[in-house]
Amino acid sequence: MTDITISRIFATSVSRVLALGALVATTASPLYAAQPSGVPVLMYHLVDAHVPTDAVGRDLTVEPAAFEAQLRYLRDHKIRTMTASELAGAIARGEHPHDAVVLTFDDGYADAATTAFPLLRKYGARGTFYVSSGFVGTPRHLSWKQMRVMHKGGMEIACHGTDHLDLSTLDRAGQLREAGGCQARFARWLGAKASDTYAYPAGKYDATTFAIMREIGMKAAFTERPGTVRDLASPYDLPRRRVRHDDDLARFAAVASP
Repeated sequence: MTDITISRIFATSVSRVLALGALVATTASPLYAAQPSGVPVLMYHLVDAHVPTDAVGRDLTVEPAAFEAQLRYLRDHKIRTMTASELAGAIARGEHPHDAVVLTFDDGYADAATTAFPLLRKYGARGTFYVSSGFVGTPRHLSWKQMRVMHKGGMEIACHGTDHLDLSTLDRAGQLREAGGCQARFARWLGAKASDTYAYPAGKYDATTFAIMREIGMKAAFTERPGTVRDLASPYDLPRRRVRHDDDLARFAAVASP
């Protein structure tokens, strides 16, 4: 057998192997199914025209014009908004939402009702507001009346602890008071079933926290770890992406992409 013949046989064999590989990769076998794209959960704090001068406060404040531009971007690009509870429920049912995003707002500042909520309504968007129940009704924070209006308007009002404490610094009884106490107050004062999602202050938790979340009936809890939500394999360790003061629209588009 000549060298030319051997080369031809080898080339033919390689072509057949490559063709077979391409055929297998394009079959509907679950082994080769593409992994569903994740849903970005975005984290805001303040939506306010007054921007603090300190670095942290400035970074946490998105001005109303910028927030409206972000909502307009989502609408124009047909990216729908879901609440955190809706996302968790959809994934639990085996659904994989796409072209979707979750907008969350931490700490329960008053601008949630006076600025963020009206803009969300204007663009037909929905959001999840993580509120520390111990601060409700105090200066610069939401009132129970405002939260009832927001809840009735389609927003999710959810727990961010009672006193905004770092759960990882508390023992089991302390974590139960901090998380369970918030849930109980919401159920009492909002006149509706308490939300079943939670956001950890500062994104902090420990090994005990997951058991507490399960005990009080939470189906999902969010950290400040960046990423997108693809599944509920670890439902009490879900990621979020921070939206910052200096994010331009191009940066926001990247943050809001899977």
